[in-house]
Amino acid sequence: MNHAGSSVLGKSTVILVIVAIAAIVLNLAFAHSLHFEPFGLLGFGIFCLGYAGLIPLLSKRTRTHDESVSSPSTHKAVIGPSILARQPLASRRVFDRGARPCHALTIDLEDYFHTEVASQGVSFSDWEHQPSRIEPSTHRLLDLLDRNHTNATFFVLGWVARRYPRLIREIHQRGHEIGCHSLDHQLVCRMSPTAFYESTATAKDLIESVVQEPIFGYRAPCFSITPGCEWAFDALAKLGFSYDSSVHPVNHPTYGNPTAPRSAYPVAHGQLMEFPIATWRVAGRNLSVGGGAYLRLLPYQYIQRGLEAWEKDMQSPAMLYLHPWEIDPYQPHIPLSFQSKVRQTWGTTMMEDKLQRLLNQFQFAPVRDTHKGVLDGKGYSPLQSTFQLEEAVAQVAG
Repeated sequence: MNHAGSSVLGKSTVILVIVAIAAIVLNLAFAHSLHFEPFGLLGFGIFCLGYAGLIPLLSKRTRTHDESVSSPSTHKAVIGPSILARQPLASRRVFDRGARPCHALTIDLEDYFHTEVASQGVSFSDWEHQPSRIEPSTHRLLDLLDRNHTNATFFVLGWVARRYPRLIREIHQRGHEIGCHSLDHQLVCRMSPTAFYESTATAKDLIESVVQEPIFGYRAPCFSITPGCEWAFDALAKLGFSYDSSVHPVNHPTYGNPTAPRSAYPVAHGQLMEFPIATWRVAGRNLSVGGGAYLRLLPYQYIQRGLEAWEKDMQSPAMLYLHPWEIDPYQPHIPLSFQSKVRQTWGTTMMEDKLQRLLNQFQFAPVRDTHKGVLDGKGYSPLQSTFQLEEAVAQVAG
């Protein structure tokens, strides 16, 4: 590794160590008065310390690998589907996007006040009176995807589809897949089977009436199909969904499902496919690298290394997610605790740049395309996105 690369790694390590120490001190000194969740910030600080130590370790392993591969006596030709995973890390980073595995990019279409965190300051009855930011933030996101010739899957909240049908139709017409993100962002683990079935049926019918075609994908708010809620899979299959992406196989107080498989697996007696959020297996534990707050709050290199590890170990499409409000630093004020405000608003000024880096380095497509073989064509739409239509017009015009 050259001197410049070592310098960057050294600076990153120092910064992360400083952040970790500050986080731990703040947690120990002010946790009670600031009403932090128990050990929440402490845990984040420890994670930063661990990540800071992981950077030099991984760079050392990469350097050793680079030297061994470059040696004439040990160089061997590599063929087959695993060729990408066996390349040195430095070489893999300069590959063309088209040569990388294609991962699934998903957008949970909801406004800033719909989140579980925001519910601490905004009740459901107040939703109608909140200033909306969903249209400008979604348009920024759509334009960013078009500039990068990337389509995604938008899991739409039924509440949003009812109030912004033109926005949903525009998303659909620009070539993106439409799925369901529940009716009003109620966590599945807090609902009865009957209430879940009825509200999901209402949301599905509402969204399909807007886009004028069936939808096949579902994602629960906060990945809340947790252990004990497996009955929800049967309900989704009965409603005609082909796949679900509501399992996050990590330890988390709200959506933890750490014993679930990391890769795709059938549920509901084989009638439904589950596509879990991407994770990075480190020291016997799953760390989330699926985007969202993890992309927004943690260093970009963490997501990058996690996805590279996924490509090497899993050799299948990874599932990533984000929300339009995560690229909006101008969210109206909501009275929240300090830690909740961190989770809701911090990192929004840098999120768009991080997403751009992600789109530059990795290749993404809607779930219907990345898992087309598994889904047997269900969910596929022949619609072209805006940039594809523009290219077709240019070709005709000469």
